[in-house]
Amino acid sequence: MVPLILQSFRFLFVLILPYPVFASVILTPFFGASVGGSAEDENNNKYDISASTHLALAIEFPVKNGRMGLFYSQQNSSLDTLNLETTIQYLQFQSSAEYLIANKTITYIGAGIGASHISAQWTRSQTGFAASIYGGVEYQLTQRLFINGQARWQGTVVDNETVSVCNLPTTEAGCLIGFNTQWMNQFQTNIGISAKF
Repeated sequence: MVPLILQSFRFLFVLILPYPVFASVILTPFFGASVGGSAEDENNNKYDISASTHLALAIEFPVKNGRMGLFYSQQNSSLDTLNLETTIQYLQFQSSAEYLIANKTITYIGAGIGASHISAQWTRSQTGFAASIYGGVEYQLTQRLFINGQARWQGTVVDNETVSVCNLPTTEAGCLIGFNTQWMNQFQTNIGISAKF
């Protein structure tokens, strides 16, 4: 996994090298909410990953009519009813196109690819391919500060092999539990402040 990430960083560097505007950096910390994902036990009982808040960070560089860079987010949640801890992280390379819709206001749409890492009390820690599609609106507050709101779809490959968790805290639950699919969809809403340097 590490060599793949390093190769991706090299690829990103090659892409951005021709742009002298990369003296500028856009840093955006986000606060948001995530929903989506579920597990299933051996008795076909379904448990959703609880909707919860998350923190995220985007580090981007302006390019012609848009920007490109990195996006990272972490969600700390649990399985409904069972209260088994679940942590989901995304790290992606992303690119977006911007459109001016009013004075000091732009809208944007973009996509990202990268990886997710999931660690939980009810499944093996796993890293898999992830992709995202997102869009949002940014409003200029000052020369260098902008308020940024966005909605984002996240999709990731997951291992649905069941594992034994025989201390499940309900009498209805079986001992075996795992993701009920090999692809997990999540949806995020984010709001943040962008600082341009």
